[in-house]
Amino acid sequence: MIEVIKSGPQLSIQDLGRFNYRHLGVSQAGAADSDALRIANRLVGNPDNTPALEVTLGMAQLKFCSSQCFSLSGADMSANLNGARVDPGWSYQAQPGDILTFASSALNLRCYLAFAGGIAATAELGSYSTDIMAGLGANHGRALSAGERIAIHPSSFHPQGFGARLPTRQGPIHFIPEQRDHGLTASIRSAFTEGRWQVAPQSNRMGLRLHWPQHERLRHYLGIASTAVSPGTIQLPGNGEPIVLLNDCQTTGGYPILGHVISADLPRLGQARAGAELQFEPVSLAQAEAINAAHQHELNRLEIAMRGRQHAR
Repeated sequence: MIEVIKSGPQLSIQDLGRFNYRHLGVSQAGAADSDALRIANRLVGNPDNTPALEVTLGMAQLKFCSSQCFSLSGADMSANLNGARVDPGWSYQAQPGDILTFASSALNLRCYLAFAGGIAATAELGSYSTDIMAGLGANHGRALSAGERIAIHPSSFHPQGFGARLPTRQGPIHFIPEQRDHGLTASIRSAFTEGRWQVAPQSNRMGLRLHWPQHERLRHYLGIASTAVSPGTIQLPGNGEPIVLLNDCQTTGGYPILGHVISADLPRLGQARAGAELQFEPVSLAQAEAINAAHQHELNRLEIAMRGRQHAR
């Protein structure tokens, strides 16, 4: 059992998401940085899709009510266990009464806290992910608050004495250009890829709002018939400031579409803080498949290495 002493800006239970219900208007939800969730779970012997805590911006404080193996992955929020440094990418053992605290990160937005055995919660529509907008998922679809307790499944797993780093994430965000022109001119499309966009403070789990001093170059007066959208869709409102949709986004939208971020780069967007600078690079479908395959290969190699270390013990 874990007790929330302080929840920070947003503390929620997430797994990899809720799939196969978008035709019913149900959002995906799930971990905004799926890579970090996977690695946090692997560090404590859980399947990748095991529900864990998503700590946004930090400033949270948790109390262990029982002996528990846990791990962190994602943003380095200068976490401490009873005042001792806790690094992301490692597993640790906590004892009853221990206090885990989070500060914040100047670079990234979200940290994932996984527990051996996983969080004991109730799934809805095949997922434990918290969809706050819809009130769906674990904890009755609500973010966690101070005073609430989180049940953990029992587990005999113990820290293994090795860590795991997230795959390197650098360079532009790759996207596949939208094949329908939606009336957007070539100059607007080229201006989008030329821009050095900053993540606006109004961004959230529904989408990243982007700003660039020259965004007027992308202004338009177009509208389209409502069409399907998904995490990674890049919408362009008339004000010329794009929105990159994230996990909690709606299922349809009426803004013209510039393209779709490839799956390998979506976890990077889940970590983008307000003020972070992003550039976008168009790729072909074949290039996207190659980048996605390389990214998955890196995750697979990491999993194989971790399993090897566990079996060697």
